[in-house]
Amino acid sequence: MGDEWKIDIDIPDIGMMVTLMTTAICSVIMGAAEIAYTMLWITASYVRHGKDFFLDLLNAKALTWTAEYILVAGSLLLLSSILFLLSSSFSLYELNRLAKNAEKNVHIKIVFGFFAGGLVLLFLALISAIILRYL
Repeated sequence: MGDEWKIDIDIPDIGMMVTLMTTAICSVIMGAAEIAYTMLWITASYVRHGKDFFLDLLNAKALTWTAEYILVAGSLLLLSSILFLLSSSFSLYELNRLAKNAEKNVHIKIVFGFFAGGLVLLFLALISAIILRYL
């Protein structure tokens, strides 16, 4: 008797779809920018120091600040970009799952966990770059 005024609208959660799509787009942009930036300064150091720089980077006894910068900040930036790209992939997967079935639960904590992990690694890369450059 109480269900006569109930309206069953079978549409997905629009707010969650916008959130997942925005997270995916931001993650792709940030991940691609980090990879491009890393490749840019690795190429710039190659042009500046020559091809022997990479051999020195692989088996150096005492690293210069440029080599330390590439090893530490570059590794953190690439790990951060991997987390951003994982965040975008999982966000698009969840968005597809939500669009197919509106009743599905969205694992938003995992998406934001990857995104927050990428931001933390990006912050650590920037702080390590400042420390290696100016201290």
